[in-house]
Amino acid sequence: MIYGTHNSATGGKLLWWLKPLAWLINPTSKCQDRTIADQLSDGVKLFNLQVAYVGGKWRFSHGLAIYKEDVIETLAMMKACATKDEPIYVQLYLDRCFWCKLDIEEFEFLIEQLKVELCSDEFIMLDSWVEGTKYHPYCSGVRISLEEHYWSLGWGKMFGKTWLDKLPLPKRHAKKYNAKYKSECEKEYLMLDYYNYE
Repeated sequence: MIYGTHNSATGGKLLWWLKPLAWLINPTSKCQDRTIADQLSDGVKLFNLQVAYVGGKWRFSHGLAIYKEDVIETLAMMKACATKDEPIYVQLYLDRCFWCKLDIEEFEFLIEQLKVELCSDEFIMLDSWVEGTKYHPYCSGVRISLEEHYWSLGWGKMFGKTWLDKLPLPKRHAKKYNAKYKSECEKEYLMLDYYNYE
């Protein structure tokens, strides 16, 4: 089993002006406590990334959070770690970030840029989509054996057994359920919030 991470970039550093709100942002937006570089060192090969166009730059984001790491630079670093025997897979989607407008035109331009500059047999962008819509500007057609388990609004409504399960608390969810998800996974890839929690 190979790990994938949901909202993979949330182990990064918040933009400076959001740091005073970390007490509010992190419990609901943070889904990893390791950076992407750390995750690569740990053997993670599948990355689920939300992005937002902020001040003329692409940044990683999730809900209330915007992270300082540059998307294109980080993806280039990830590609440098990929090999034919151990490819890296990326899911990329445009976040309905609380602080930014949903710039679909810029997102389409980003996808075209990534297809030309980064996508290869070793670094595969599986899919891109715009959050809250059915619009997928790009789909590679590559399929992998994947199981996904993380807190989501749908999961909270359908399976949440307590009122705390229904709240967007990814760390609590991972601590409570990850051991079960890992022991029962029958697919090649397993995507989790806080993949390193048992």
